[in-house]
Amino acid sequence: MIIEDDPVWSLFVESIIEDSQYELIGTANTINKAQAIIEGFKPDIVISDIRIQDSTVFPYLFENANNDFLTIFMSSHLDEEIFNLSTKVSKSTYIVKPFHKFSLLAALDLLISKYPIAQPQDESFITVRGSQQQVKKINFNEIEWIEANGNYCFIHTKSNKKYARKKSLRSLIENLDSRFLRVHKAFLINKQYINRIELSNNIVMVGDNHIPLGRHYRKELNQFLEQR
Repeated sequence: MIIEDDPVWSLFVESIIEDSQYELIGTANTINKAQAIIEGFKPDIVISDIRIQDSTVFPYLFENANNDFLTIFMSSHLDEEIFNLSTKVSKSTYIVKPFHKFSLLAALDLLISKYPIAQPQDESFITVRGSQQQVKKINFNEIEWIEANGNYCFIHTKSNKKYARKKSLRSLIENLDSRFLRVHKAFLINKQYINRIELSNNIVMVGDNHIPLGRHYRKELNQFLEQR
């Protein structure tokens, strides 16, 4: 997650994370929002500006020296006192603004290599933004199909809701499991919602939706059908 009250820097860091292999679960521009996301979603990594709304984040978010999450602090001020405070937070590092995207990615990789993140036993959901930009968890079983369009993926649920994620389909697939099957360069389906397959028309019916079947993906579909 990201904690940043400068909209320009917030968008910059968001774009770096969304274009990487990491999953962005939320962005907060106030201490209260940050506390809510940390308590509700328990992030593995927090990228936080040291000052939020003219106050440092330490008394509010980092009183516990043994936080479960890794932290990258950002600041445009080389202040020795602030730097010393940041070094007292366990499993953390410090990056000075302005920085290049590769500097942030390198800091993430180094931090994770030093403090490996335990893989969850079961994480069968994907995070999206709701209509009010709130972070929501969508269970895999709720997803019928996913359509890619440029750098965005559109997630369609069985309750006829649609959510956008700024992520390529190839990157998004890495966060999903075996219940999903790619049937086209721009379409991914949840196998449990297949109603009908029309090979002669190159169509897979998912719910009431006609999903195109690409010829390069027929083999994977046939393998799935043989296993049923």
